[in-house]
Amino acid sequence: ALMDAGDQLAPDASFRIAQAIRKHPEWQLIYTDEDNLTSDGQHLNPHCKPDFNLDYLRSLPYTGGLLVVRKDLFTALGGFDPEAEGAEDYDLVLRAWEHLQAAGVGDAGIGHVPEVLYHRLQGSSHCRKSIPEILAAGQAVLERHLQRLGIAAEVSPGPFPPSYRVRYALSAAPLVSIIIPTRDQLGFLQRCIESVIEKTRYPAYEILVVDNDSQDPEARRYLDLLAEQEESLGGRLRVLRYPGAFNFSAMNNQAVGAARGEYCLLLNNDTAALHEDWLDEMMSHALRPGVGIVGAKLLYPDGKIQHAGVVLGMKGPAEHPFIGRPPEDRGYFGRAQLTQDYSAVTAACLLVRKEVFQMVGGLDEERFQVSYNDVDLCLKVREAGHRIVWTPWAMLLHEGSASQKGEVEQRPSAQKLARFAAEKTAFYDRWLPQLAFDPAYNRHLSLVSTDFLLEDQPPLSWDPAWRPRPRVLVHSADREGCGEYRIIAPMRALRTAGLVQGWETMRIFEPAEMERFSPDSIVLQRQMEWPQIEALERHRRFSKAFRVFEIDDLITNLPTKSVHKASIHKDIAKRFRKAAGLCNRLVVATEPLAKAYAGFSDEVRVVPNYLERARWDGLAPRRRGGPKPR
Repeated sequence: ALMDAGDQLAPDASFRIAQAIRKHPEWQLIYTDEDNLTSDGQHLNPHCKPDFNLDYLRSLPYTGGLLVVRKDLFTALGGFDPEAEGAEDYDLVLRAWEHLQAAGVGDAGIGHVPEVLYHRLQGSSHCRKSIPEILAAGQAVLERHLQRLGIAAEVSPGPFPPSYRVRYALSAAPLVSIIIPTRDQLGFLQRCIESVIEKTRYPAYEILVVDNDSQDPEARRYLDLLAEQEESLGGRLRVLRYPGAFNFSAMNNQAVGAARGEYCLLLNNDTAALHEDWLDEMMSHALRPGVGIVGAKLLYPDGKIQHAGVVLGMKGPAEHPFIGRPPEDRGYFGRAQLTQDYSAVTAACLLVRKEVFQMVGGLDEERFQVSYNDVDLCLKVREAGHRIVWTPWAMLLHEGSASQKGEVEQRPSAQKLARFAAEKTAFYDRWLPQLAFDPAYNRHLSLVSTDFLLEDQPPLSWDPAWRPRPRVLVHSADREGCGEYRIIAPMRALRTAGLVQGWETMRIFEPAEMERFSPDSIVLQRQMEWPQIEALERHRRFSKAFRVFEIDDLITNLPTKSVHKASIHKDIAKRFRKAAGLCNRLVVATEPLAKAYAGFSDEVRVVPNYLERARWDGLAPRRRGGPKPR
């Protein structure tokens, strides 16, 4: 295990590394997360890294501080290369990857422990070289890496030190079929087509416009004009007709079937090319062995970021990170500006080899007609062993979902919402385990923000394999009264006694967050608002946890003079029956409550109220001798 003098290890570093080696005997080189340590002992800038990410590594020496390597691998590599002084760690990781590739182990031989186990002393340097010399050494290391692999590429400094940009040579120019689904929206479509024609330097492409029953007279005339010119344009611009209901997946699948190109570029009609080398950049990655899909950086009309990759589980099934940030924003450790591998990219501008697209069955036109079809496609391609590359150097304008604002937006709102909910549910059904632990993200980063913020709910960051005690999640109805003495205090006592891995919160977790925590049991106290009941339905469908509903009041029959009467919903009995019915067990405080609620659940348990020992300050409770209650 290699580290610099002056830097520090976390107290559990050796334990976690040993545990990782025992669990993953295939790992031959291991890196960890890290932070900066000031001279006065403050910890700053935690770097929660992705799992091994080749293109991010070629953009930034991100593996960083603590590097653990098998001795036989280190020996096989000949140790450090003296010529790489200043970037010897970076060189070692690149050569290790090359060695593992040649041995048939591949990326699986490099492991990542997602814990901040290394504290880099701020301002310290043990290298005799200056910073410009260190940066030059890193660039030379990367150039030699590409040369050893026989990859024709040019390496230049990246947007900030110590980042780099790799320009891969275009070794060929196969035909690319640019597929543009549309319905009406003449202004968007015309701008899109004209920008592609005017600002695409790549020489070999055709344009396929897929019309979904356009009704606007001007749009129809424009499409008819394009169709009339097909022969004169040598078939380089064709109009395909897709009648019927809007089905983004089916429209693209039909066009891919008709495409003549070896590669297909899915392009929304509300996009526009901004630079003439955008397709050259994307194709330079698509032609690389092992790359299945390439995505671009998309900007809103105001210049803010619309797409810089897709993170699984973020704000639901998946979301774009850094959305709405300025285009020059670096993002988290450069991730809004550097070429890297993601688990998914958006189909608003998605380049894929036609053979790969068809091999995985294309877009799912049954389950994902409008939403999540692109993420589903990317995950299928990734499962087939191909990389999903996102490049910030191909930049286009994108309005955002405008291509769906035709027939889809005109449907009754309830129908549209039902379709979206069904596709969301289908996506969770298919991919939930992967959504919780995106290898291009980190479990210590929050899923409720697009800004790579640290997770503020600790159990969502726990190692999923480290379960020394039952995991229990509890939701109290309030922070005082019965919420305190029936939920919060018991959880506090159980945790203090070391009997559970438990967490108490009033925040409702989304399915991907629940999958991260993966509780054995959930205790829900008086959760009878409709969003809470909907969450319960999600828990029942997507979580294996045993669900307990807890209530301490005869809420279905409050006294007329109760101060809470006015705030109780008129349909409280219906809500209670629904919520309790979604749980495996109902827990109440008294036998009379158990009798009153006997028909609300198949299993009703009585757990009397107790107070924590701390409340009594060590005093044993005593009853007074008189006839009156104390």
